[in-house]
Amino acid sequence: MDNQTFTIEIENSNNRSKRVLSKKEKEYSSGRDRLEQFHRAGAAQNINPIEALVGMMTKHFTSVCDYSKDPTSHTLKQWREKTGDLRNYTILLEALLLDLEISN
Repeated sequence: MDNQTFTIEIENSNNRSKRVLSKKEKEYSSGRDRLEQFHRAGAAQNINPIEALVGMMTKHFTSVCDYSKDPTSHTLKQWREKTGDLRNYTILLEALLLDLEISN
């Protein structure tokens, strides 16, 4: 893949993530705290919100692992949904870390 195509893919991936994260905000947030679901999930399981997020993210990671066994048996659209899910969870993880005011 040439640099120009790669740069375009980065922009397209970022735009897809923005759209999905915006849509999910309406589904999963009461409007007070964007990360509320992870705090609630952690409390329900007696774990911290980051552990709750990682547990949810694991579902998407294992799905990508399953896809990788036969990568051409899935469409690019299906792959993009899975990789987008993982990308979005890393963004949410960084937001939780910022919420905890981790320094360095």
